[in-house]
Amino acid sequence: AEQGWDPWAGDAHPPGAGRGDETGDRVSPAAPGVEPAPPVGILGATSFVGGALLPRLVAAGWRPITVSRGTPAVHPGASHADFGPGPGPSPSPIAHWIALCPIWVLPEHGARLEAAGAKRVVALSSTSQFTKRASSDASERRTASALAAAERVVLDWAARSGIAVTILRPTLIYDGLHDRNIAMISRWIRRWGFFPVVGAARGLRQPVHVDDVAAACVAALTAASAGAAYDLSGGEALPYRRMVERVFEALGQPARIVSLPGWLFRLAVPLLRALPRYRHVTTAMFDRMDDDLVFDHAGAVRDLGFSPRPFVLPSAPPAAHP
Repeated sequence: AEQGWDPWAGDAHPPGAGRGDETGDRVSPAAPGVEPAPPVGILGATSFVGGALLPRLVAAGWRPITVSRGTPAVHPGASHADFGPGPGPSPSPIAHWIALCPIWVLPEHGARLEAAGAKRVVALSSTSQFTKRASSDASERRTASALAAAERVVLDWAARSGIAVTILRPTLIYDGLHDRNIAMISRWIRRWGFFPVVGAARGLRQPVHVDDVAAACVAALTAASAGAAYDLSGGEALPYRRMVERVFEALGQPARIVSLPGWLFRLAVPLLRALPRYRHVTTAMFDRMDDDLVFDHAGAVRDLGFSPRPFVLPSAPPAAHP
């Protein structure tokens, strides 16, 4: 699953979900007389990004084949494949793959992808490997190290196997409804009517919309460049405090942002972690509020036609109970 909620930090988490174990139905054949759309295998299709990716793939003329633990909820234009245990041959060749699972899981499936005839792989990583590299929290430093190491392993495997791989590193992914950062800030505000920050909270953030990440994945399937990694940041850089204000505006509520000293947050963290919803909260999340977490996405614009939107949130529906 994705890493835990980090609403105060405003940086990204490894955006995959699931371990990508293969179970389910075989690939559905094309109707008689109909030229089949080219297949693309999806690891981690039930992730947050997967929900936006499947309809984009179908609209672009691809035939998504989901490969994941259990039977995922898929788009009507997608099917599900069962490769069975071990790295045996797939039911049919699948040359193109998108890995939305945590990138450190991808090497486990290398032999299976090779047996499936993989020629092109797009793998989702995260800018957290940079923003959390020097974190005061040991678990965050381990996540950053795991991301960086996994990228190296994936690139080495691809080079040995003759597979073209593209790595995409999103910043904070959001849609304002189902994500684990902005939407959680929204739920906090709905529940408590305010949002706490450390100090001025002026550190810049670049939230990237989930649909823009999905579009980059589709574009990377046929991009000329291979063996490259691209940072995917949003189309607008704004201070953390302003980002939270936008959430208030989307909810139709006056912005009530309470600035608190860092020492108070550090006292509160152990209490928050006792609650299941906040068990991943760390003091390092608060330490980053005044840090700029911005990334240049010019390479993705040049090679993938990446065109991220500004930070825009859907308006909240009226509350059921006033």
